Amino acid sequence: MENNILGWIYYNHAVITTTAPHEEPNLKPLLDGSIWNLKSSRGNKPLLARYTTDFDCGNDTGFWFIIKDAPFKMEDLSKKYKKNVERALERCEVRRIDAVAEFDDIYDVYDAAVDNYQNVDNKTSKEGMREGVKKDGLEYWGAYDKKTGKMAGWMSCSNNGDWTETISAKYHPDLLSSRPSDAIHYTILNHYLNELGQKYICSGSRSLNHKTNVQDYKIHNWKFRQAFCKLHIVYRKDISILIKLIYPFRNLLKKLDNITAVHQVNSVLKMEEIARGDTSI
Repeated sequence: MENNILGWIYYNHAVITTTAPHEEPNLKPLLDGSIWNLKSSRGNKPLLARYTTDFDCGNDTGFWFIIKDAPFKMEDLSKKYKKNVERALERCEVRRIDAVAEFDDIYDVYDAAVDNYQNVDNKTSKEGMREGVKKDGLEYWGAYDKKTGKMAGWMSCSNNGDWTETISAKYHPDLLSSRPSDAIHYTILNHYLNELGQKYICSGSRSLNHKTNVQDYKIHNWKFRQAFCKLHIVYRKDISILIKLIYPFRNLLKKLDNITAVHQVNSVLKMEEIARGDTSI
């Protein structure tokens, strides 16, 4: 079992690159076929490999990363949102935290936030999350409600030297009035972009599995932008044959998207559409 191929990791039935969005991926494992030896800890084989090129090409390719690459300035915010941020900073104290030492607070926020979601079927156990936090090497930021002293929210970030990626964030549903998200975003933008002078903060790529308002929130309120790039999908040989067979029926399959298995197939077909540049539908 191969679990260590430079620049690639197994993730959710696929192999994806670990290189920065602005860096060229290591394509040698794809060319020599060794990429298909990369398996999950349970021995699952990948169905496909996904990578991007031509970062921030300026053309609407249908796929993008959400980034903030300009120095953060409060005056760039709308007048209304600037007031919201000032109110958040009055109500919350944000600081870098030791995720292991303050894990109980982190999990309490996670637990309350996830329980507030609808139809959650993949909640992480406390011990499972604790082990993940010990190993992930991320930088955690906590927002504390000044009235109660309780953690109102947190965000984890991967500091990669000249750029940073926001990984995950959770906010306690009972303390949203203190606006912990606004306080945390203000703090991390100021820290990574202004204090450290990094190239950009990345808040992930286009979501293909479900609709999300998070990216709109960052674009409209914090002046993140879409950095378009070219999406590439390479399938395992048997999966490639299957995709060729079902791709012409993708419109029909969309009508059955409420079926979980079909929804998963539709997510792959959506990636295929984008990779092909198919704008026929």
